[in-house]
Amino acid sequence: TRTPEGYLICHDVPIARTGTQQYLPKELGLEGEGLITVFRNENEVFKPAAIASFEGKPVTDNHPPVDVMPDNYSIYTKGVVQNVRRGNSDQQDKILADLIIYDANLIAEIESGKREISCGYDCLYKNNNDGTYYQANIIGNHVAVVDNGRAGSTVSIKDEKPKGVKQVNKKDNIFKRMYN
Repeated sequence: TRTPEGYLICHDVPIARTGTQQYLPKELGLEGEGLITVFRNENEVFKPAAIASFEGKPVTDNHPPVDVMPDNYSIYTKGVVQNVRRGNSDQQDKILADLIIYDANLIAEIESGKREISCGYDCLYKNNNDGTYYQANIIGNHVAVVDNGRAGSTVSIKDEKPKGVKQVNKKDNIFKRMYN
């Protein structure tokens, strides 16, 4: 949806999911090579504190090199996250939110196909004692619009014509479109 000012509202965007994701050891503060499987379980992802921590956070164009804070927000903030909630039915494994995008460049990138989402957050990585880890105490910092998110294409801005809506012929004049 576009606001009268031209901002872009992306509704019902999956911003995070449960399941496994792959991390480099250095991302967990560990030494080593290869990838580590990290579990994002339902109990942690859907903790009320975790969900609430993303409310009102900045939307960024890619991940900034540092956390978004009061002294750098004007450099990195391109929009805002609101209405953060757990999805239902086929989206019950995801956190959904509405993203309001203020920045004209990011709006153009989204309209050109940049759609995947990646959350920036702090958490604790807990060892499962089998070579895998899980995340605990997730606290959001920002939500980044990226080309390729770690969570995959199911965590992205969707765009489809609603059922029952017919395509408007742009050649029709405004009165014909209003009264048909």
